[in-house]
Amino acid sequence: MPSSNASPSSPVFTEQPSAVPAMTFRPHHLKAQELKHTHSFSSMSSYASSAHTDTESTSNSSSEEDRPTKKQSISTNTRKDERRPGGGSSLRPAGKAHDWYSGGRITSNGRWFRDSQNRTLLLRGVNLCGNSKLPTTPNGSTHLNEGFFDHRNVCFLGRPFPRDQADEHFSRLRRWGLTFVRLLVPWEALEHSGPGIYDEKFIDSLVELIDLMPKYGIKCFIDPHQDCWSRFSGGSGAPGWTFEAAGLDLRKFKATGAAYVHNTNCEAGDSPPMVWPTNYTKLAASTMFTLFWAGDTFAPKKLYQGEPIQQFLQNRYFACYNHLAQRLSHLDAVIGFEVMNEPHPGYIGLESLTRYEFNSNLVFGDSPSAVEGFALGDGMALPIEVWVKSWPFPTKKQGTRIINSEKISAWLEGECIWKQHGVWSVNQKTGKPQVDRPDYFTTHPQTGEPIDFSRFYLDFVGKYSKAVQKAIPSAFVFVEPIPNEAPPIWGPGDHEEGIVYAPHWYDLHSVFNKAFDGRITHDVQGLSKGKNVLAATYFGLKGARKNYKGQLSNLLNAGLQNVGNKPCLIGECGIPMDINQRKAFMSGDFGHHSRFLDAILSSLEANLLSFTLWNYNTTNDNTYGDHWNGEDFSIFSLDSPQGTPEAGRSPGSNGQMTLRQQAPNFAKEAMKRSAASNADVVSKLQIKRTGHESDSYASFVGEKESTDNNDECRTSNEEDTIAEDSPFDRSYFRFEDEEYDDGRDHVAHVGGRALDAVVRPYAAKVAGEPISTDFDLATLQFTFRFCNYLQAPIPSVQVSSPEKQQQHIITSNTNSSSDSSSNSSLESQWYGHPPEDDTTMAFDTEIFIPSYHYDEARLEICVSDGDWRYVKERQTLYYRHKDTKPGAVHSVLIKLVSGPLLPNSPNNSSSTSINNTNSVDSYGRSKRAVGSPGPSKLKTDSAYGTSSSSSHQVGKAESDAGCVCTIM
Repeated sequence: MPSSNASPSSPVFTEQPSAVPAMTFRPHHLKAQELKHTHSFSSMSSYASSAHTDTESTSNSSSEEDRPTKKQSISTNTRKDERRPGGGSSLRPAGKAHDWYSGGRITSNGRWFRDSQNRTLLLRGVNLCGNSKLPTTPNGSTHLNEGFFDHRNVCFLGRPFPRDQADEHFSRLRRWGLTFVRLLVPWEALEHSGPGIYDEKFIDSLVELIDLMPKYGIKCFIDPHQDCWSRFSGGSGAPGWTFEAAGLDLRKFKATGAAYVHNTNCEAGDSPPMVWPTNYTKLAASTMFTLFWAGDTFAPKKLYQGEPIQQFLQNRYFACYNHLAQRLSHLDAVIGFEVMNEPHPGYIGLESLTRYEFNSNLVFGDSPSAVEGFALGDGMALPIEVWVKSWPFPTKKQGTRIINSEKISAWLEGECIWKQHGVWSVNQKTGKPQVDRPDYFTTHPQTGEPIDFSRFYLDFVGKYSKAVQKAIPSAFVFVEPIPNEAPPIWGPGDHEEGIVYAPHWYDLHSVFNKAFDGRITHDVQGLSKGKNVLAATYFGLKGARKNYKGQLSNLLNAGLQNVGNKPCLIGECGIPMDINQRKAFMSGDFGHHSRFLDAILSSLEANLLSFTLWNYNTTNDNTYGDHWNGEDFSIFSLDSPQGTPEAGRSPGSNGQMTLRQQAPNFAKEAMKRSAASNADVVSKLQIKRTGHESDSYASFVGEKESTDNNDECRTSNEEDTIAEDSPFDRSYFRFEDEEYDDGRDHVAHVGGRALDAVVRPYAAKVAGEPISTDFDLATLQFTFRFCNYLQAPIPSVQVSSPEKQQQHIITSNTNSSSDSSSNSSLESQWYGHPPEDDTTMAFDTEIFIPSYHYDEARLEICVSDGDWRYVKERQTLYYRHKDTKPGAVHSVLIKLVSGPLLPNSPNNSSSTSINNTNSVDSYGRSKRAVGSPGPSKLKTDSAYGTSSSSSHQVGKAESDAGCVCTIM
């Protein structure tokens, strides 16, 4: 959730080292590939060149299908024992780029996430979801107020969505490649009934939902989400009873101006929507945050049930999320817990109690100072400044109005807690509030030492981390700084284990004004530091990318400098979908949204950042948006039509109905459509692989050609070993159980917003360290570069000859017949102890290639070295580099190709022209290529649009250098 406070100074953006060589591709002269049926035990395999001869290929093909082998039997049994959630194993990955189980457990090394194969992970996904802030009973939508104050009798069952909708939503996220989830679980959802009383039914529903995630390759971390402390102080998060513990009466917040609550402040003359971040400076939220972080220091007189208020609140928080961690500890999908969403210091460190600085706080609507807020809450009626939107500054003072004319107190008993501690009093002569201790929140009240909020926060982070990691020792702890401020500086003794730096970033100017046209953007970070308005203004989409890239670089560098060399994930980023007066809702044209979001995502990618988009909201609609405080950020909506208008069509003229118009119960309807839709599909790819034809390391891996192709082809050596998870398994039938996305018209895309930008290729698992990544939305060209690690172990597999593997199998079988305990010996020989003269090669880099963009495209895929395979059904490109020298740079380029040539055409060679870009329409969508083959059966077509048949003839290898890979 974006908080519209301006940001302070941040470290200077640092460009990538200029020493990295420019991308080059080796020349090649490869013809269309003839493929054989080869199996491998890992995501890696090596292929030797082979010639095509009809007679021997027929013989090999039949023997391979008819002859059962010991290898087949052994591999099947081993797979059963090693099976992991999501279809993979610790030794044999499932092999989808966006399946976070295929590489084993997620760990970290320096600033990068890593998998068990030591590959760098670039995680991306969504926040799930905005409606989780709100109870389902009573309906917590912020435009409603029935039952609002009955805070102990609420229910969050069905958040983020009911169990019977899980397949629909998880499948959609997988199809979009957004499989890393920040799962919102507010404190109120767990402990609303009272201190220590947990909603076990709601937790049961979470367990059931999270338990389904491995099926879809999804992993998650838990977000104890809050905004402005609680729903009852205008945001979300803490239970209502926390106010009672502090002595505040939440029913009096509206009258006293202690909070702006959308559920109750919906009367004529009230401030407009998007004013909710101003609650951070109002009495209710500021008081609660101050007591929570440092009640022992600033309110030592305040006790609750005989316990100091700070200890009471923090202990309940620690115990609650420790309890949740225990309940979730058996679930592989959960990799960690966040400390708190968008923490705020309250009054801690506030230098002026008489005026808020508008450069670092959102001053908007009714804007009392701190001392005025104290007085209003204590039952005084005061004239309060009213601020409105303006330019070049975000807001300006418009006038004043009287607040709390009825002189109601916001406290349950007695006087204001800050009056009790001598912070302020009423001037006996003027009858107005006065500040008695102006430095109360900047120096220690007892010792006079300067106050630093980061000390309170880091102590809390340490205690929270221990509470969570006591239940889940391997859990990551995601730590977010105060929004738009630099993170605290980690020092000796601060908790280090599992820490992830997880800030948020938004274009605050566009979010606040709900407008974007691509012409002008502003550097809010720079403006908050006093930067000249002209210098902080950028023009055009190119300028927007430069602006955003610089801001995000500052954010990343601040984390590396203050938090240390730890992973960084942008926990929230996104755009409001109701920009530009909601014109897209009427026209169906989300072009501005796609360009806006593309500028943001391109900037994230330029900084090689993992991220989770805000947000995927299953109940979003065009009327109330995300149903929370006037926000509308969801990339999915019940009211969004399928797709965007085609080129040449007037926006909105396609006549497509919204999801709710098509079927009220879309979950069941989607499953019915999917079952009925066996649409014939075909890929149209122009394929190239760089590398010398004489390179024996690996030949191109593709599907079988049709029998009338008499050209000489290079193929891999054929093996019998079966590994169902290997991406280099060339049996097309190995993909028969996998979902297939037939492009942007797939039923799962119904409800998507700005999908042209949301759904995009990315390198998910990198066998090295990323250098750069770039996706051009206009041309759909994707470029990725990375290098081998300089010091860390190179992700690798051991490659053995078939003869030696067969020898190991025979020996193992002999042992197993006499001793059942030899299974471990078999696995050890097969996987862990290859022969001494075997060779080592790198693991795959896995790149997500969304069918949404590329389903009907003909692609040119170029690599700098090594071998690759594109498996359309998995939306994954597997790239295995050859050069394993430390620091060696590798490149992958994917772009569209037009023209009538087909993969099985005699003239389809490396000399085919690729300069024609007519295959892209004005929206950046691929067009169906002229001369493309007609529809064919899904399970019998090759992955490259060429058909295979039982009479297909397989070429004979030029040598016996075929190999089977085993993982070290």
